[in-house]
Amino acid sequence: MAAISKRFGSGGANLAPGGSAGSPALADALRDVADDLDALAPDAVAAPAAAPAAGDPPTAAEFNAVVTLVNELRDKVNAMAAVTLKTTKAD
Repeated sequence: MAAISKRFGSGGANLAPGGSAGSPALADALRDVADDLDALAPDAVAAPAAAPAAGDPPTAAEFNAVVTLVNELRDKVNAMAAVTLKTTKAD
C-alpha cells in the first residue's frame, strides 16, 4: 500500500529502485496505482440500450428493459465503490 506525499520524488526521493531512496519506491507506487485502476475498471454493460427504443408510454417489456439496465448500472457502480484502493494521499 503506497501513501504518496506531496513531496514524493522531490530531490530524487523515492526514485531509486528497491526503496533505497525512501518508501514507497516509484515502481511500487506505480504498481499500486495500476492495481487500483484495474480494480476500478468495470465490465461492459450487458443490458441492451432500452431507453431510446421506448415508446410513450412505454410497454411493460420496455419498462422492464430499462429497469434491468438501471439495476446493472447500480450494481457496477456499487462494485467500484466497494474497492479498497492501495494508494492514498499523505501529507
